[in-house]
Amino acid sequence: MSDDAEVPKLSDRDVRAYAEQAKREYGTQRRYPVNIVKYLQCGWIPTRFGRKKLTYRVVDDEEMGTQDGRTEFAKGEVIITVRKSVHEKATWGDGRSRMTLAHELAHGVLHYDVPMYRAYGAAGTTELSERNAAASAEHQAKVFASAFLIHDEFASTLRSVDDISAEFGVSLEAAGICFERLTERTQAKEHVRQVNERFQTDMRPPAHQPSYSEEACRECRNTTLLPIPFGLLCLTCGYHESAE
Repeated sequence: MSDDAEVPKLSDRDVRAYAEQAKREYGTQRRYPVNIVKYLQCGWIPTRFGRKKLTYRVVDDEEMGTQDGRTEFAKGEVIITVRKSVHEKATWGDGRSRMTLAHELAHGVLHYDVPMYRAYGAAGTTELSERNAAASAEHQAKVFASAFLIHDEFASTLRSVDDISAEFGVSLEAAGICFERLTERTQAKEHVRQVNERFQTDMRPPAHQPSYSEEACRECRNTTLLPIPFGLLCLTCGYHESAE
């Protein structure tokens, strides 16, 4: 049993792209909360290496020992086994249990040739994920699970971590990670907008400044007389004085 495994490197963006692709294949792009149990029970899984048979097993807690979930591979088949208590809690909408199931789905999609285990009560980071997140199976699975269960487009309209957790049925930890990422994205977009706005302003030709006559307008007494052909025009009151 391993708490983590080194796998081919994938950026967080690439992992989220695989999650979005899986959602499209399952037809759950805009449905939330995502019915993760339904997709584990559907009999197939869209792995990085093509669609494979999926067997979903729910066993007594004692049989799983210290594991919440386990993902194994046979020829052309992904086998995901989970604790009965985790399955039942996920069915009831428990956020952490739903994340555990999505985490195992992630291993099936991303790591079709490396046995994976999720220890009982596992949370946080591993030594490998802290040292080399892009090559950490656990980090990749965590990113995938969050992206699979949370729809960024709608989550970006929510005001808090609690709102994201409640709307999508995920753990507060997953909701917090998503909220922080979306906040950073919004701030980055605003920064780009401001930089672009300053650039456009700097590149814009200076506005033409009228050259006023030194005389004051006879009507309003403002020094806003603009020389024009055959006379002067006051830009304040509109008075027109013809040339002598």
